[in-house]
Amino acid sequence: METTDFYQQLLKPPAPWLVSRVVLSQDRVDIWLEHPSGSKWPCEVCGKTCCVYDHTDERSWRHLNTCERQTWIHARLPRTKCDKDGIRQVKAPLSSPRSNLTFLMEHWTIDVLQECNRSGTVKLTELKWDQVDLIMQSAVERGLERREEKLPKAMGIDEKSVFKRHKYSTIITDIEQGNVYDVINARTKDVVEPWFKERASLCPEVEKVAMDMSAGYAGIVARLTDADICFDHFHVTQKVLDAVNEVRKLEQKNLPDETDKTDFFRSRFLFLYNEENVPPKRVEQFERLKKIAIKTSRAWAIKENLRELWLCTNLEDAEAFFKKWFWWATHSRLEPIRKAAHTLKDHWKGIANAIVHKITNACTEGLNSKMEKVKRDAYGFRSKDRFRIAALFYCGGLAMYPEP
Repeated sequence: METTDFYQQLLKPPAPWLVSRVVLSQDRVDIWLEHPSGSKWPCEVCGKTCCVYDHTDERSWRHLNTCERQTWIHARLPRTKCDKDGIRQVKAPLSSPRSNLTFLMEHWTIDVLQECNRSGTVKLTELKWDQVDLIMQSAVERGLERREEKLPKAMGIDEKSVFKRHKYSTIITDIEQGNVYDVINARTKDVVEPWFKERASLCPEVEKVAMDMSAGYAGIVARLTDADICFDHFHVTQKVLDAVNEVRKLEQKNLPDETDKTDFFRSRFLFLYNEENVPPKRVEQFERLKKIAIKTSRAWAIKENLRELWLCTNLEDAEAFFKKWFWWATHSRLEPIRKAAHTLKDHWKGIANAIVHKITNACTEGLNSKMEKVKRDAYGFRSKDRFRIAALFYCGGLAMYPEP
């Protein structure tokens, strides 16, 4: 079999393109594509069949390696002259417009990027850093163009620290699909609310939203009037856990015995455990500390009791339980606990929705962790736009592969 015939069968260029010449060297393979004289091409605008007007200068595209050598495809693209649309260039046979990689090479690079970081991708593909970045950006743009214009029925919203000095982004996820839907470059109301305003016609599609009780997301509630806002048990329990920690700090300062104060300080994180998670070897020590720190022990018990709220099977039982718990918390004479109880009461509707729908933000928190790994692998990002592209590339569930 001739080398040109071999590569004709291997590449399978669309008609009327043919492999005309192949040059094998020590470190690369060069392949030239040509078309028979007199070939006609459809106009790129109207589709009318036209004759060749002239050809562009020779262009080159990187292809998958063959015979352990870099493979390059060369061709002069014809231009047609249409009576209606004028002179138009014919599309490249094996590549996307404005790309110097073939479809298969770009497809493989996306696969490699999904499996390792950009540094590893550069080494394996032998491409340049800016080429890999451009492939990632183009892949995300393709995926967003192909995605249906609709918002998730079950939406998760959470914040993500991207840069130092408390600079956050807002992560919007599709809980049912387990994907990142979009990334907003801030968590303030002035930035988040316009994102929903632009999609006002799609907002009625959202049925339920899992989020925390941040004041910055208050504008979301106003936009998603048809959705049930849900404050899941993680953020609710965290609010009370923070109050327990405040009680611990106050009581630690006022302990009269320096020995007790030192022991209490060294074991301060025991009061942040759930009861079943206290290490067995420290149970005895924890019981002794509860006798020393009476107020912290009472705050911890209130926090532990609140966890039973999520075991309620219906709204009536949940309301009855919360009413008793609220009375206990507000009469505990522990100011941080009292404030936390009133915060939960003010957000009770969202807590009740979470109990009814059995929805949590666990999916969003998991994707948040995955994006943290992406950020570490990239050694940080130069801008929030680059972080958004990386988040959608690795966690967006988009259809990103190029199609001939």
